[in-house]
Amino acid sequence: MAPAFSAEDVWRTCYNRVLKDEIQPLTYNTWFAKAVPFYVEDQIFGLAVPNDVVREFIIPHKKTIESALKQVTHILYKLQVVVRPDGTLPETTLDRDYETSNNVISQRGQLNPEYTFDSFIVGSNNEFAHATCISVASMKNPRNNNPLFIYGGSGLGKTHLLHAIGNRVNIDFPGKRVVYVQSEQFVNELIACIQNNDYTAFREHYRLADMLLIDDIQFIEGKERMQVEFFHTFNMLYESGKNVVLTCDKPPQNLTSLEERLRTRLMSGLTADIGPPDYETRLAILGKLQDSFQTNVSEEIVEYIASNITNNVRELEGAFKTIRALYTLGTDVTLDRAKHVLRNLIQPGAMRPLTCEFIMEVVSNYYGVTVDDLKSRKRSQNIVIPRRVAMFLSRKKLGLTYEEIGTAFGGKNHATVMHACDKMNEDLETDFDLQEALEKIEARLQ
Repeated sequence: MAPAFSAEDVWRTCYNRVLKDEIQPLTYNTWFAKAVPFYVEDQIFGLAVPNDVVREFIIPHKKTIESALKQVTHILYKLQVVVRPDGTLPETTLDRDYETSNNVISQRGQLNPEYTFDSFIVGSNNEFAHATCISVASMKNPRNNNPLFIYGGSGLGKTHLLHAIGNRVNIDFPGKRVVYVQSEQFVNELIACIQNNDYTAFREHYRLADMLLIDDIQFIEGKERMQVEFFHTFNMLYESGKNVVLTCDKPPQNLTSLEERLRTRLMSGLTADIGPPDYETRLAILGKLQDSFQTNVSEEIVEYIASNITNNVRELEGAFKTIRALYTLGTDVTLDRAKHVLRNLIQPGAMRPLTCEFIMEVVSNYYGVTVDDLKSRKRSQNIVIPRRVAMFLSRKKLGLTYEEIGTAFGGKNHATVMHACDKMNEDLETDFDLQEALEKIEARLQ
């Protein structure tokens, strides 16, 4: 006999009458809101979820949900949560074996299938990072490049390479469990665990991975509980010979607010940086976009874009898509027309003069701090080093007096600036990482 109410009605009533008082709003909105009720019959209540992560956070609440169902319907339902990454709903409930077999599918669903090694343009700025990622994806000698730490500015291809590793492993090693997560999501999941005082599903999800891919690891800075949890997860995977790959906007040694034991572990593997693409690489990226979108942009417009957008691949792609939109509208696309529509992205001839403020902006972007940090009185190591670099470059590039530099840096006295410059000269003699950082910053200033 058909049930008196639909699954949606029962679920809504359960929440309004019981669950909203039993489950924290943040937990519900983060995980339960993604569940779709689809079955209420034969003493079984079915929820469909988009991936295994959501399922693992709902399952610990199974008894609470079944109790709520009984209070509302006066029937003892057994809860089943099934993974449906494609968004479709099964006509009947599915057993646990089906859900287990779909774990790999749900993991793959978090990876962008368009981000592959074949679609990645290799240039002098990223060839080492690209080669190391291919090596890691081969799953040969996993300890050799473990962990792999990829760093660079925004929009340069770090996330593309991370997804490419996961996609390659899923194809070549379908039995391997690949887990990809953004650090922000990782933090939100841990918060939900703390609220529920239940870490089982969270830890099993990450610690049973054959390969863990974490994007934007810098987001765990300043989060002590998060660092402790990640430290133990990292150790368990590392000691088990499982691969860990991380991306960041700065090198591991500059994550100075991390616990020392965690930072040294991130530095213990292979570090690869990605810099801004050179002119030839930018042309190659635009050529690849033309092939992908089957749009024949004139050579002079391609060269104009490649010559004027130099630091960010995303901006390069954005400029191309803007021009492509003109072609799809049937507009006569001349160079003057292209310059007009791209005026907000490109300002020809508007080369910024080299000033203290500009040097501070470039240095702060490189180290992942703010210009206000450089001007402040903060003495933490992650601020002191960038401040010294910026003061040193202001002296070297602009020939300013110590007093002038001190004024530009928030009213520092000349002795502070002198000490910073002397310390830089001393450290540059033996600190190869500092030498490399200085070379890259000076290149960006040009």
